[in-house]
Amino acid sequence: MNNKQLFAMVTGLGMWCFSQLVAAAGPGYTYAELGYQHFDADKYDGNGARVNISYGVTGNIFLKMGYARLFVDATGLSGDIDVDRFNIGLGGHMALSDKIDALAVVSYLDNEYSGAISTEADEGYQVDLGVRAMVSKKAEINATAIYRHMALTSAFGVADDEDVGFELGTVIKMKKDFHFTGNVSYFDEAEETGVFAGIRLEL
Repeated sequence: MNNKQLFAMVTGLGMWCFSQLVAAAGPGYTYAELGYQHFDADKYDGNGARVNISYGVTGNIFLKMGYARLFVDATGLSGDIDVDRFNIGLGGHMALSDKIDALAVVSYLDNEYSGAISTEADEGYQVDLGVRAMVSKKAEINATAIYRHMALTSAFGVADDEDVGFELGTVIKMKKDFHFTGNVSYFDEAEETGVFAGIRLEL
């Protein structure tokens, strides 16, 4: 391969990469997701199914809702804990460029328990601050910082619990409206690592 051929190949590759960035639209905010969730912490681990829904109300405001059915194995308990986890929140986003959005979400959280545990429910709120970036027409990457405050209810009363964490994720377009979505997360106080993988339907 001579220098002219190498130059032509490099130039062509660079033009293709540039065209992908130019053609990529900004991220969307109206979709539904269904997937598998797994988490592992110092004193417990579990897995289950999760549904997420996001709806763009206006150009910069969106609603987020979610439900998960989880099965948790905790240290010191003979049986599994069944958890029904609900969340609903209001978010806003702002374009930093044609391909990158900054966003914030405030959500109400509710955990309902059954099985091998005396606790019946916990509730609280969560604040997310993040960015979403379209790196091509078919791929998005996102990053979120998370603050969570829960009121933990037990036979001994109510105790406050705070935690901070982060989430890194991606969305990859497979067909016109169907996408693969996945993320990894970590919470510091609980030492909890989580993984979510699923299918997203753009609406």
